[in-house]
Amino acid sequence: MSNKKRILLVDDDRDFLEATGIVLEKSGYVVTTCASAQECLDALDIAKPDLIVCDVMMETDHSGFDLCRQLKRTPETKEIPILMLTAIDQKYPLRFASAAGDERWLPVDDYVDKPVEAGVLVDRIKKLLKV
Repeated sequence: MSNKKRILLVDDDRDFLEATGIVLEKSGYVVTTCASAQECLDALDIAKPDLIVCDVMMETDHSGFDLCRQLKRTPETKEIPILMLTAIDQKYPLRFASAAGDERWLPVDDYVDKPVEAGVLVDRIKKLLKV
């Protein structure tokens, strides 16, 4: 059995999933990709990851928010760290990073704006996984 940490990557941009998945795999992680909130929920029924990296704007402009709220309210998934990685600040001129951890507004453990450099993403993931 592998000791590699498992990351569930959720984003509706398949090119982003592929490119980011490659970066994370080369960094030593086992990556599962999902292109929607529902795919994420289905994947969680099969195996629990060590970390979820989730976009905000997928099926709707807020489906990632809804997914994260649901995950943090569900006993089986509430302890899984979530890193929100999104370009929502490019569409809506708001700053979400300061709200990370607020269970009512942004129930995630950390937040990163897209685009993000590979090294920055990996560093944030390491911090959340405490490795």
